[in-house]
Amino acid sequence: MSFIPVNKEEGKTVSLLTTSATAFTKNNAVKFTSGYLAAAASGDGQVDFIALETKTSATGNGADSLLCLRVDPSVVIRATVSTTPVQATHVGNRYDISAAGTIDLAATTDKIFLVEKIIDATNLIVEGRFMNPIA
Repeated sequence: MSFIPVNKEEGKTVSLLTTSATAFTKNNAVKFTSGYLAAAASGDGQVDFIALETKTSATGNGADSLLCLRVDPSVVIRATVSTTPVQATHVGNRYDISAAGTIDLAATTDKIFLVEKIIDATNLIVEGRFMNPIA
């Protein structure tokens, strides 16, 4: 499932230049790296966008672009999590990403995703928001 925006805010869809020969998957997290979009990964302390298309970018930094949705705390996201979410343990807490499309409920180093409610515990789906750190 990855990250599915529940409310697409007007004006948040953008097309941005990508890093060279990178595989992007629809509904996965992406971030800026040296001025270009790259797929997010475990340990990243910030998510800037959600990919709105699946594609492998052309060779050469900036040679291709990707349609994305800008994320900020106003965008509600349905997200896949790494383990079964528990109301009393996970709701109201912030967690890290474990891959470009998953929230790691055991990792709290970067705390970039706030879990607000459980949608489907069996299928590991929660709802929340990306709460990137303020520089």
